[in-house]
Amino acid sequence: MEHVTLSISAVIGEGWELAKKHGLMLAVILLAFYLLCNLITAPFSMPSQEVMDKYMNAMQHQDFDGAMRALNSVTTGAGYYIASMLESIISIVFYAGLARTCILLANHSMDKLSFDGFKMPVITYLKVFGLSIIVGFIVLIGTFLCVIPGIWLGVKLSMAEYYLLDHPEAGIIESMKASWEMTKGNWWKLLGLAFTNIFLVLLGLCVCCVGALFAIPWTYFNDVTAYNTLLANYIPEVQYETV
Repeated sequence: MEHVTLSISAVIGEGWELAKKHGLMLAVILLAFYLLCNLITAPFSMPSQEVMDKYMNAMQHQDFDGAMRALNSVTTGAGYYIASMLESIISIVFYAGLARTCILLANHSMDKLSFDGFKMPVITYLKVFGLSIIVGFIVLIGTFLCVIPGIWLGVKLSMAEYYLLDHPEAGIIESMKASWEMTKGNWWKLLGLAFTNIFLVLLGLCVCCVGALFAIPWTYFNDVTAYNTLLANYIPEVQYETV
C-alpha cells in the first residue's frame, strides 16, 4: 500500500474552512449538551443536606479533616458513581454522533447541519463504546510501561473510531487494524496534529472559555480531514460503502 504524507497545514486549513461553515452551530449544540448533561447528573452528584451539615459543623469548629471527610463522602457514594457512569455513557453517545456528523459534513454527504449523524443503530454505538474501552485499556497499559508506548499506541489507533463510524458494518478489531495500517508513515504528523488540536482548544479556553466550544468542532474537522486523506490510500480486506 502506498502511504500518503499528511500536511498539517493543509489539514488545519481544510478543517478551518469546515469550521467556519458549521462550527458555530456545532458550538451551540455542544453548549446545549453540556447544560443537559449537568442537569441530568447534578441530582446524583450533589451533596445531601446531611453532608452539608457535617461540612459546615466541621468548618465552624475548624476541623478541616472532618470537612474533607464530609466532602469525600460525596465522591465515594453510590450517587456519585451512578452520575459518573451515566455521564460517561451520555458522552460516548454524544461524541460518537458529533464525530459522525463531522464526517458527513466533510464528505458532503450532508449539505447542512442536522441530527442525522446521530441516527445510528444501537449496535454501532455499542461497538464505539467497546472500541473506546479496548483502545483506552491498550493505551493505559502502554502508558504504565513507560508513557511513550502509550502515546505511540494512542496515535496508531487514533483513526479507529472514525473508520468504525464511517464503516458501521466493520468490526472493532477490523477498525483498529485499519487505523494501524492507515497511520503508517504519518505517526509524527498525527502526533503534531494532536498537539495542534490541544493548542487550539487551550486557545479557545483563553477566550473566556466560550471559544473552546468553537475550537472543539474545529479539531474534529481537522481529524476527519486527516482521516479522509489517509483513507484515500487504504485498501481494506473487506470492501464497505462509506456513510
